[in-house]
Amino acid sequence: MEIWKATGLTTTGIIPVTKSISTIIIASTLEYDELTTETIRVEVERANGSNFEITKGSMNLKDFILANTYGDDAITSDATRGYKIVAVCEICKDGSIHLFEKDVIKVELRGLDTTETYVLNCLEEPETSTEIYSFEHKSMAPEDTNKDFNVSGYDIAILDKHSSIEEINYTFANGQVVKYTLFELEAMSKAIDPVAYVKTDGTVRSAFTGKIQLPLLAVSNLNIRKSQGTVINLTLRNHI
Repeated sequence: MEIWKATGLTTTGIIPVTKSISTIIIASTLEYDELTTETIRVEVERANGSNFEITKGSMNLKDFILANTYGDDAITSDATRGYKIVAVCEICKDGSIHLFEKDVIKVELRGLDTTETYVLNCLEEPETSTEIYSFEHKSMAPEDTNKDFNVSGYDIAILDKHSSIEEINYTFANGQVVKYTLFELEAMSKAIDPVAYVKTDGTVRSAFTGKIQLPLLAVSNLNIRKSQGTVINLTLRNHI
């Protein structure tokens, strides 16, 4: 079901979705690399007050898309409709988010380009689930040179790709520590998901400018070492 479509606006405003949904389909006349200031916020508002913020406030739309299309999925496009991005983004695993009476899912985009078109659709499923995805943003400050991130329970990370990163160490659940260079992680990421973006002209991309998608299966800690002077952002996906 289409919940929003517009051109010429900077925000969708808060869109209430009262049906149980599993997925948000995001489409735009912009290409992925042309997304700049766009953010997304998704929250489940419960009638009993136990609200759940899927995106923990607003998060970068590019990161949200990458975290939801890594692995089996890909960003696609639709030349017939003029959409250079079509991203199928799951917000619940193995079914739609279970809603009780008067519960509502709230979706909001901000920072939109007024010269472009954005479209939001939602998918329903025949079954409901309580395994809702959540996303967290973490970062390294410019003065940080060595920082640990607890990633236990997360399955995907989206990392800023920058030349200041010297080494990334994975600590696995069995206690083993494996060291990777950024190049090695990029190669591994591409091997897992070689078809990451199918553009309207038919070309296929296996990586994205400035971002790298990383698997976190059985990883408990991520240690990043970098030189000073740059902020490095990390987006993590989990399901509760």
